[in-house]
Amino acid sequence: MDLFTREIVGWQISSKHDKNLVIKAFLDGVMNRDLQKPTYIHTDQGSEYTSQDYTKLVQDFGVTISMSTKSSPWENGFQESFYNNFKTDLGLEFDRFENEDHFLGEIHYTLHNYNHNRIHSALKMPPAKFHANYLETVCKKRGA
Repeated sequence: MDLFTREIVGWQISSKHDKNLVIKAFLDGVMNRDLQKPTYIHTDQGSEYTSQDYTKLVQDFGVTISMSTKSSPWENGFQESFYNNFKTDLGLEFDRFENEDHFLGEIHYTLHNYNHNRIHSALKMPPAKFHANYLETVCKKRGA
């Protein structure tokens, strides 16, 4: 999640919550921002985030790693709030999914809807619109 725009910029799905999952999600986020790397990345202290492969990759990109104190989800409140909204938007009736492809399609739809249609309470608009407005403002100020 980009904390400025509140957009979900990188994500992956896997049956295993391991370093490979978070590495792919990090790279997805970098690719979705046209190779613009974040300044900081904030996570919890799960083993996938403290793995040598993940931390080396993030540091090789020149990104500063920040981690919440153990058992302190409020230190990652933006992400925790997103998870709560995401689960509500996706729906908790998992037996409604016909198969894995249907489930994955609904996840993709829910993420797209969050970024492009759902009004974010702090931004008063969808995150993608906020991002587009910001870029337009920056370009005007720079005369581009």
